[in-house]
Amino acid sequence: MGKGFSTQELRILQSNFPKLLSDPYFKRTSKETPEYNCISWAMVRSDRWTQCPAGMKLPQFDGVTWWPPEAENGLDINCLIDAFEKTGHIICNDGVPEIGYRKVALYCDHNNHWTHAARLLSNGFWTSKLGAWIDIQHGDPYSIEGPAYGHVYCFMKYPML
Repeated sequence: MGKGFSTQELRILQSNFPKLLSDPYFKRTSKETPEYNCISWAMVRSDRWTQCPAGMKLPQFDGVTWWPPEAENGLDINCLIDAFEKTGHIICNDGVPEIGYRKVALYCDHNNHWTHAARLLSNGFWTSKLGAWIDIQHGDPYSIEGPAYGHVYCFMKYPML
C-alpha cells in the first residue's frame, strides 16, 4: 500500500506503524487537520481536541480542548478507560462488530500510558486519527500497533440506541 503518500510520509508510517503498510485495507480518509485527535475521533467528535489533563493547551493545536467531566486525569491507561466510561462506553471482550454497539480499541505503551484510540466502522474496518495529521482506515486494530501507539490494551463499546 502507500498509494498517494510522499516518500517522507511513507518513511514516517513505516517507522511508527510497521504493520500498516502491509494492511491491504489501509488508506487515507481525510486531509490533515489539527481540529481533533484520535480520542475525539473514537468518541465520534470532530469538533474538539480531547486530552488530559483537562484544559492543558498545546500551542501547536488550534482545536478546543476537552476532557470528560469527573474523569480521572492522568496518563495511565485506566484514566483513558475512565474517560470513555464517563461518555457511556463499557469494557467488552473484543473488537468484533456487534449489532447495536459502536466499538473502540484503546492503546497503551509498555509503561501503561495511554497513547491512542481507534474506532470500528460500520463496514467492519477500523478508523484512526493520527495525531494532528490525517484520518486513516485500517483492516484491524492491530495493524497500527508499533513504536508510536504501543499495543491494543482493551476494547470498549457504546450502546447505539
